[in-house]
Amino acid sequence: MRTRDGAREAALAGLLDAILTTDLESWTSTAPGPGDAAYAQDPGWWDGLHLFALALSREWEAARALHEDRPLPHDDPPARWLRTGAHAWAASGDPSPAASSALASLTSDLPDTDGVLGRFAGYLYVEGALAHARLDVAQQVIDALDGRPWEPLVLDGLVHDFTPMVGVCRVRLLAFRGEVAAADEVYRSLPTPAQPAVAAVCAATGTLVRGNEADQAEVRRLARVVRGLAGEPRDHFTAGAHLLAAFGLVAIGDVAAAASSVLRAGRDADLAGCNVIDRALGLELLVALAAAEDDLDAALAWLDRAAPLLCSPIADSTVARTHCRVLLLQQRPAEAIVWAERAVARADAVARGIEAAEGRILLTRARLADRGSHGRRDALAGLNAMVAEAEARGHRAARRAAARELRPLGLRLRPLVGSGWAGLSAREAEVARCVAEGATNRQVARRLDLSEHTVRAHVSRVLAAFGVATRSGLPAAMRQAPDGTDATGSSLLGLTARQEQVALLVAAGLSNRDIGERLDLSVRTVERHVGDILQRWSLPGRTAIARAVGERPSPDPVG
Repeated sequence: MRTRDGAREAALAGLLDAILTTDLESWTSTAPGPGDAAYAQDPGWWDGLHLFALALSREWEAARALHEDRPLPHDDPPARWLRTGAHAWAASGDPSPAASSALASLTSDLPDTDGVLGRFAGYLYVEGALAHARLDVAQQVIDALDGRPWEPLVLDGLVHDFTPMVGVCRVRLLAFRGEVAAADEVYRSLPTPAQPAVAAVCAATGTLVRGNEADQAEVRRLARVVRGLAGEPRDHFTAGAHLLAAFGLVAIGDVAAAASSVLRAGRDADLAGCNVIDRALGLELLVALAAAEDDLDAALAWLDRAAPLLCSPIADSTVARTHCRVLLLQQRPAEAIVWAERAVARADAVARGIEAAEGRILLTRARLADRGSHGRRDALAGLNAMVAEAEARGHRAARRAAARELRPLGLRLRPLVGSGWAGLSAREAEVARCVAEGATNRQVARRLDLSEHTVRAHVSRVLAAFGVATRSGLPAAMRQAPDGTDATGSSLLGLTARQEQVALLVAAGLSNRDIGERLDLSVRTVERHVGDILQRWSLPGRTAIARAVGERPSPDPVG
C-alpha cells in the first residue's frame, strides 16, 4: 500500500505526463475533484495540482476562482508549498497590481527540499517568480534553497521525463538576468528530451540563448525546429516555446520572424493567450517591427494594446520601453528619455539584465537624438561600457542591438577589442592597410582623401579592433588574416557566406526580387541581408556596396 507521499508522487507524475503529452484537458476532466473519494482523502494536494494545471492551461480566471474558493492547507506543508508555487504562477496572468501579492510567500514560506515534493515546490516557486518577471525573487529562492530544485526529478523511484523542463527553467533565469555564458553552459548539460513537447521547449530555450550570443545561423535552425515540434499552441509550454523562439530571433534582428511567432503564441491581437509579461514583451516586439518599417500608425495601434499593462508591476518596465520606442519614432527624444529612464530603473530593481540592457540602449539613443540634452559624449561612452560588460557575460547580442539603434544617428560603437577585420568598416580596413604599410596619418589622409582628424579616429578604431596599443604592433596582428578574411572564411570583410552572395549580386546590379529568385530567398530576407551588409560596412546604400565589393578581391560570382 502506498504511503501518503508515494500517492502524492504518483498523482504529480500523472499530471506531468499529461503536460508532456499536451493532454491537460483530459487530465483536468478525469482527475479527482470535490465529491470524489480520492479527492476527499487528500483535498489539499489535489487542489494544488488542479491550480497548477489551470495555470499551464492559461485559464487565469478559473485559476483565481479556484484559489479563492478552496481553503489553503495551512497544516499540511507539502500541499501548502505546492499551492503557493502554483498560485504564484497562475497569478502571472492577472494584470492588476494585486497580482504581486502572490509572491509574498515565496521567500517567507520556503519548502523543505530534503524530499522530492519539496524540491518540486521549490521549482514552482522559481517558475512563479519568473512568470512575474521578478528575477530577483527567483534568485533569492534558489540561493535560499542551495540550488536543490535543479536536482533530477525522481518520482516513484524513476527520473521523470519532466526533468529537462526544470533545467530549462534554470537556463531561462540565467539568460534573462543577462548571464548568457552561464546559461549556455547549463543549456549544454541538459538531458536529451524524450518527448516532442519537451524537445520543443529545449530548442526554444536554445534559441533564446543562441540569440543573445548573436549566433544567427543556429538561431534560425533552432527556430525551425521549434515551429516543427511545438505546432499550434495548446498550453503554456507550447505557447512559451514560440515566444522563446521569438525572443531569440529578435536578438539577432529578425524582427519580422519574431513577430510571426509572437502572434502565433498569443491567440489574438491582444495576445490574450499569454501571461502579463509575455503579452508586454510580445507587444513591444510588434512595436519594434512597426518602428523598423517607419509605420507609426501600426506602432501606435500596438502601443494602445500595451498601455493598459503599465499599471502592472510585472509589465511596467517593458511598457515604459515600448512608449520610448514610439516616441523615438515620433522624433520626440526628450519625452523618450523620461520613459527610458523609468524602464531602466525598474528593470535594474528586479534584476532583468537583458531588459535593462535594451533600456539603456534606447536611453542612449534618445539622449543622443535630443539636441537639448547635455553629456552626449558621456552617453555614448556609457553605452560602450555597458556593451563591453554585457559581452563579458556572453550577451554578445547587446552590441548588435546597440549598433542598430545608433545607425539612424550615424554613430557607431567602438569595435570589440580583438575582433580584427570583422570589427572594421570598409573604410577603416583601407586605413588599416595603409598604416600597416608604414604610412603616416597625413599620408593616409592624402591617399584616401580624408581629413587627418578622420584618419586619427579610424586609426584608434583599427588599433582597438586588432587588440594592439601602437601602430608598430599592427602588421603582425594583421598577418593573421592578411587578405581581410574573417573567421567564417568569407573573402568579403565581415560577411557570412549568404551575405557575401547577396553583396556580389547587389554589385552585379540585381534587384532584391531578382536576388531572391536567384538564391531562393524571400524579398524580405534579402532586404534584411542588405541591411546587415550596410550596417557591417557602415555604408549609405546599394551603390556603396557595389563600390566596396569592387575594391576588394572576391570569389567567383554566384551562378
